Formats: sequence, C-alpha cells, structure tokens
Amino acid sequence: MVIVINEKYTVVLAESTLTVGEARPGFYKVSLAPIDEQLSILEDAVDDLFNILDPTTTYSMAQPNREGITNIAGFITMLMIGLTFGILAVALVLYGIGFGGA
Repeated sequence: MVIVINEKYTVVLAESTLTVGEARPGFYKVSLAPIDEQLSILEDAVDDLFNILDPTTTYSMAQPNREGITNIAGFITMLMIGLTFGILAVALVLYGIGFGGA
C-alpha cells in the first residue's frame, strides 16, 4: 500500500517500509534522492544559522578572513550606545542643576 503525500510534487510514502519517494503514473518508485538534496540544503542553512549565534565565527557567504567581525561590530555598537546615553545623562544633570541656559 502506498500513501500519497503530495500529488503536485508526486511524493508518496511506502507504508510497509515507511520510505518516502516519488511516484510516476501507474508506477510507484521509492527514491530518496530528491528529498535528500532538499534535506542537505536545509541542514546547511540550519548550520549557518547556528554559526551566526557565535560572535567569533563568520557567515558562510562572507568574504574570507572575517572571523570575529560580529564580535567587533557588537562591541562598537554598544560603545556608541553607551556614549550616547552617557552624554545624554550628563546633559540632563547639568541642565537640572542650572548650567543649561538662562
């Protein structure tokens, strides 16, 4: 017995072996090659997403020798945010004690 999973892409499931494959009219051939190709693409994408979480690595499509660039970019971003809020806090304190104007 064969279970049709998707008629548009002719994907079937062989019930006896629980193997997924492609179907042809009048003939059901269980082949994992097209599905294995898609799974390998998905696995590469998932590995790349997990590598992005590590600031010492780089993206798969990045230029060579860019390891650790997200670590440096994160540091510079937080430095600028800290300086901005620090200057704003000093300005508010100075304005509050009367050095802000007339």
